[in-house]
Amino acid sequence: MNSEPAPGPAVALPGGPAFQRGNWYLLYKAGALARQRWTAMLAQLNVSPAQYGALMALGEAGRLGQHRLAELIGVDPRNAVPIVDALAEQGLVSRQVDPSDRRRRVLELTASGRAVAGNLASVAAEIETDLLRPLAPAEQAALRRMLLALLDGARASRD
Repeated sequence: MNSEPAPGPAVALPGGPAFQRGNWYLLYKAGALARQRWTAMLAQLNVSPAQYGALMALGEAGRLGQHRLAELIGVDPRNAVPIVDALAEQGLVSRQVDPSDRRRRVLELTASGRAVAGNLASVAAEIETDLLRPLAPAEQAALRRMLLALLDGARASRD
């Protein structure tokens, strides 16, 4: 025989459960929302997250060696090869042998690659504007500073 009382009706907590007001949870939810919109954009434009990084880095830096591109986008140089291969197959990146070092490959966006990178930048800016619309410009700047401080602190604790 069970002597425990039957559970009562669920009680709604004012403002929701306390865990939903914690910074960690709010960061998680905001990050999930941003990631959902970002991945939808990438899927619509048929670009992977790694390809996005490569296109944007090449768009900003211009001609780069494949090893330097890997450093900039945070991937092992061996893992950069399939990323660059896919972009080259799509006609977005050209690969040339570096005349000063024939072992080295120099990468550059093609005209199509520049157009795709420009489109990615525009759509990403629209998503950011939409997500941050509830915040005043000063609050957006403060949020950016705080996020950078969090990321810098996380990097420092790993090193």
